[in-house]
Amino acid sequence: MRLLRPLGGLAMTGWRLWRLAMTCVISILVVFPACWQAGVSEAAVVDTYYDDFDDRQADATIDGVDHWSVDKGNTNYAVTQETTTLTGTGNAIELTGDETSVNVSRTKVIGDLSPCWVEYYVRPGVGNQTQDIPAGKAAAVTFDHTGKILAADGSSWMDTEKTFTADSWYRVLLKLDFSKHLYDIYIFPASVPREKFIPAKENLRFIDTSINSLGGLGFEGVYNATQDESDDSYIDNLLVNFVRRLEIITSVRALTKGEISQPIIVQLQNEVSAPQTAWEDITLELRSESENGEFSLDKDDWQPIEQIIIPEGNFQGEFYYKDTEVGSPIISVKEYPDRGWETGLQKQKIVSELTYFDVSLMTPQIAGEYFEMKITAKDEDGEASKGYDGTIELRAKYVSPETGTMNIITPSPFPLPFGERARPAPRNDMGVRGFKEGVLELEAMYPDCGYIEIEVIDIEDPDKTGISGETLFIPASFGVTPLEEVQIVSKPFTLEVTSFNAQKDVTPNYEGPCELTGLHILPEHVLKAVMSPNQLDEKDFDGGRAELEVTYNRWGELKIKAQDSAHPSRMGLSEIVKFHPESIKVEVKPPPGERIFFYTGEEIEITVSLLDEAGEPVVNYLGSIAIDASPELALLPAYQFTESDEGTHAFVVACDSSDEYFVTVEEKSAGISAESPPIKVKQATIVVIPKESPTGTAEVTIIITDEEGNIITSESDMLVWVSLEEEFPNDSALSTAILRPVIFHNGVSRIIITDPEAEVVTVTPRSEYEFKIKQGTVTFGRIAKKGIGTLLWRELKE
Repeated sequence: MRLLRPLGGLAMTGWRLWRLAMTCVISILVVFPACWQAGVSEAAVVDTYYDDFDDRQADATIDGVDHWSVDKGNTNYAVTQETTTLTGTGNAIELTGDETSVNVSRTKVIGDLSPCWVEYYVRPGVGNQTQDIPAGKAAAVTFDHTGKILAADGSSWMDTEKTFTADSWYRVLLKLDFSKHLYDIYIFPASVPREKFIPAKENLRFIDTSINSLGGLGFEGVYNATQDESDDSYIDNLLVNFVRRLEIITSVRALTKGEISQPIIVQLQNEVSAPQTAWEDITLELRSESENGEFSLDKDDWQPIEQIIIPEGNFQGEFYYKDTEVGSPIISVKEYPDRGWETGLQKQKIVSELTYFDVSLMTPQIAGEYFEMKITAKDEDGEASKGYDGTIELRAKYVSPETGTMNIITPSPFPLPFGERARPAPRNDMGVRGFKEGVLELEAMYPDCGYIEIEVIDIEDPDKTGISGETLFIPASFGVTPLEEVQIVSKPFTLEVTSFNAQKDVTPNYEGPCELTGLHILPEHVLKAVMSPNQLDEKDFDGGRAELEVTYNRWGELKIKAQDSAHPSRMGLSEIVKFHPESIKVEVKPPPGERIFFYTGEEIEITVSLLDEAGEPVVNYLGSIAIDASPELALLPAYQFTESDEGTHAFVVACDSSDEYFVTVEEKSAGISAESPPIKVKQATIVVIPKESPTGTAEVTIIITDEEGNIITSESDMLVWVSLEEEFPNDSALSTAILRPVIFHNGVSRIIITDPEAEVVTVTPRSEYEFKIKQGTVTFGRIAKKGIGTLLWRELKE
């Protein structure tokens, strides 16, 4: 096993600790939540992790070795063995198929930068069922028993449209983006050479979107009672890297036609421009826009090449360039096969006349920080003029922007040549001197941003000049200042972004691009947060400052981060900014049908929404509201919103007393409140109208009335059932309303009762609400009393 550590002894403290497991069915990548979180200034420094298992003992369990553990199953069923490997040599992990599947994991902090590439080779076995998607993880991929390869898209499996054959090796590559909580997956047979990696699926959602880092790896085997050895699975060549780009770090100097450049160094770099170690020999392709441009590995024995290799264990490679055509061709360095890294680009400058000074420095540099620069005086043959000891002046030639006001500065009162720091070099008011054998190595500083060329002029002979290649100076930091610390969600507010050099002076030539993002404080994790605009460019900056209207679409507390788009380690944070809802909306779901009131005992749905400037619910609102309502509604005095509410919560209440009620909701931290529309509640009574009828069939009328006895004519939706009680109990009286309810129409419902027997039948209605009930009777076959009887009632006119 080889664990390649960060270069130069970079500290690995202050990392966010996370746990990641990758289970293999045959393989699932998962991530556990954080144990603790580092401060925002303590960005993790991460480098390549690679393990080919070749240094392990053969036929020995992996449990307890180099942070690996068998979390489930027999420890002797997870071993490093040499029988079945990717290349036929070395070792690989074998997960033996067993009724209790073997789960192995390596819990070790790896890093939190994006992109994060996880790669391994797998020879999958065949299980007998589809595995469940693991909860609380980032991503998952499974070689399913159906022969399909599935990947997790949130909480669901997605068909990658790739299939597999058991006992064949496959290459699996996952590209994770912790900032967007998305990942891409690449899958192809290991035996098929690749020129370009094309994802099988892109932008798959994390299973758990609160995960922001990778901390370990793991696999799970499969079992199939009908298989023999075809349910055994094998893992080899496990890799995690954070390479984002190829970066040419040597500065450009002007070359005469046919002149060979200084060594040009290209590095593997991660998101924060830290070097990354090559886990294998990595081939890079070299290209030039000029047809006459050539590359070579050796300056003295020139052999044209088109490729170089960064050897395993190194983080950079070097080559030379020459061109016989005057111009400014761009050279490019790209990995082969194409893995999706950012291509390294650099513009060369080929001139026709010999320059007297060769000026060399690295690019980019940080504005306001001293940097190393080497100036070589040359003779007419282009060789170092060892006798030169003159005095020179340094000037900044502005490239982009084309104008500026700041000058190259050397340390005051004297420049300090490298190698002789104990003795200051001679200097006068008009320039710098201190050449030794025609070479001056010194520290200089440029306090502004942008692309410049550094021009060297001999003070006594201004015709003797030299000029560096284009050198980029980037900000040391940013100032980020909102005019107010409290803002409204989705409402434009004024934000000022200022580019600073290392002395905290404004850099007037900075023109971006600069990205704006939110560093969330409360809540810690926010989905689909958008700051608009999220990128500033030259149209926004004026004199190193940008003042613009910005919106943010989520609730909470955050610090606004500004960072240079190409060099994200150059950044700045605002103070904490609070984002509150704009307003509250309290809605009452209307009663069914044409009613404008509720019955006592009827469910009343009251919805409270916290809205942004656009009138949309603030979906991540997690604050609390105070509720003022009549005790009859039985609402709690406060409610704390949860993630599942997504800014809107429905309260369901019922009231036993008739009256008109209101609900007032207040969000005290935002200073906003709202009142519900009136909630009218009425007490209703269901009344059965008595009736006399010959034996046989009778139509009985049932009405619903309010407290004053008025028919509630707006009721045309309610169901009503009845029960019958006979004077002579023998089940002679029947009605379909006993089993099948009837509906009120304009407050009136009619049912049919049949009874061949002369008797009195008592009709008792019932409904879904606890109404007052007034029974009625139907007298079958009896002689009516003398006189004329008339039943009267009033209808409620609404």
